[in-house]
Amino acid sequence: MQSSPSEKFLKSGKCTNELVLRLGQNEYEDINILISNADSNSKIPQLNPFTLQSFIKEKVNRHTSIQNMKFTRQGKIILTKQDPVCAAQLLNLDTVVNIPVSENVIWENITSRFLLYDIPTKVSLLEVAEEFTRSNGIKIVEMRRFVKQNNTRETSPVLVTKLRTRLPGYMKIWFTNQKIQPFIDRPRQCVKCYSFMHPSRVCEKTPICPSCGEIHSGRCQVPQKCINCQGEHSATSKGFPLYIKEQNIMELKGRNHLTTAEARRIYIQSANFNYAAAVKANTPSNDIEERMEAMLLKMNEKIESITQTINAK
Repeated sequence: MQSSPSEKFLKSGKCTNELVLRLGQNEYEDINILISNADSNSKIPQLNPFTLQSFIKEKVNRHTSIQNMKFTRQGKIILTKQDPVCAAQLLNLDTVVNIPVSENVIWENITSRFLLYDIPTKVSLLEVAEEFTRSNGIKIVEMRRFVKQNNTRETSPVLVTKLRTRLPGYMKIWFTNQKIQPFIDRPRQCVKCYSFMHPSRVCEKTPICPSCGEIHSGRCQVPQKCINCQGEHSATSKGFPLYIKEQNIMELKGRNHLTTAEARRIYIQSANFNYAAAVKANTPSNDIEERMEAMLLKMNEKIESITQTINAK
């Protein structure tokens, strides 16, 4: 690891393979390996599953531990297993059926994130990482310091990503015990079209006004109208239903070690099921949302219970 007091980001000096192999000594969820075309502008063609299986059997001697394989709509392959050695072997593939590929781990499934508060800005992230590792015996994947430009504060929060999905209630740093809670990220919104479905850097749409949803220059002088729900508010309002929905998805993601896509799929499936159940029961329309929230809370509790059961094994 390399860092200095002025740096805002620190990444583990260990390669992905080594970090994955260390999972053999820890509690973890399924290890998902994402295989992409080495050419970032191209997709992996839809291969015959038998052909792909035959190739993997030839290249990976621990292939029997692979539990699932699926193709994504983005033209990538996800292989699921709970064997770190098998995962490391998959990460070493240069080609898949004569297609040059690159691999990565879906880190959300095997790591956890939390915030450390009031960390002196004069102390480098490397020093913080070494102290935290020494005092708690954890393996840090990366650290990020939240500092704004021209910051004059002497302390700042630091986001820590560690290997292992279980978080203890407290961790020790510099002889003090800090309370630890899962980090829940805020919803990310494109600043061009104000969608929650993609980042600004990949948006090809013409920038619109967040207040009225139209394309114009200068100060907006018409009534507010949200581009997402057509409501009488700005698209950046944090009080409208779509933003609240995205907050719930981010919480589901952070507490259960899911990717954003996985959390969104589970949330939508749950919402659709709860809505159908409420309608079937002839629930008055003004009670449906309350029942949906209650059912979602029960679902979150069940997911956390399953996660704790797996970690306790």
